[in-house]
Amino acid sequence: MKRWLSTSFAIAVACTGALPVLAHADPVWDRIKSSGHLVCGAIPNDPIGSWVDPKTGKWEGYEIELCRSIASDLSTTMGKKIEPEFHETGWNTVVLDIQSQKIDIWPGMSATPERKNALSMVGPIYTLAMCGMVRPNFQTKSTWADLNRSDVRIATVTGTSVETAFKKTAPEATQITLAGYSEITLAVQSGRADMMGADVLRCLNVAKSAPAAFGGIVYPKPIQSLGSSAGVLKSADQFTAWLQKWSDEKRKSGDIKKMFMSVFEKTGLDPSKVPPEIQF
Repeated sequence: MKRWLSTSFAIAVACTGALPVLAHADPVWDRIKSSGHLVCGAIPNDPIGSWVDPKTGKWEGYEIELCRSIASDLSTTMGKKIEPEFHETGWNTVVLDIQSQKIDIWPGMSATPERKNALSMVGPIYTLAMCGMVRPNFQTKSTWADLNRSDVRIATVTGTSVETAFKKTAPEATQITLAGYSEITLAVQSGRADMMGADVLRCLNVAKSAPAAFGGIVYPKPIQSLGSSAGVLKSADQFTAWLQKWSDEKRKSGDIKKMFMSVFEKTGLDPSKVPPEIQF
């Protein structure tokens, strides 16, 4: 009897061990596939990133185009039509909206330590080249070595990733941090600062909106870029893996840059001011 029980137990253990291990469910992937919708965050009046076209009532911007492209390629992967859907959010609520599953993704934000603790940060989905808007008559500095001198005064917005990047890349320059870009514009105009430190999107926008306030755009060489990642739910393992592969392929193929150039034309920004060596 004991021998029979022992043998039966061994067989049961062996059979149990042979059972396939069930994969960890991904609530985001499963919901997208079952609903046929990818819910993306959209921030109203976010310059270049996302806005509602008053003529059509449709969302536009590079964040919007990214979501449309992701949905299109998910359709191929999932074997069914996936429609992009846009849910209004804000910079102060986007992390909570992803955690509460009101939205599936926000495709462009800095991967700060706080965000990495709260979300899976995938990317970079795109990169933004660092640039400077210089004051009129400022002798243009074309390299980071030229800028990395105490007699060069660089103004950036306090507490931003741009501030951190400029302080790291040009530590010997005189760094001036101010509350916002309006204050920086005044600092450059008054001669208090030589340059506004920013990223390529900000520089193009300022060059369009306030051309008389600055002497032009400088992209110090070698080109340095800031990465922007997509925030998704931490438990979205399958979606995260797919999105990382998608991002790598799209950036390598140049498709991400094409999206940005298309949006620049829609917003009246001058794409010719972007050097060909700058990618996105």
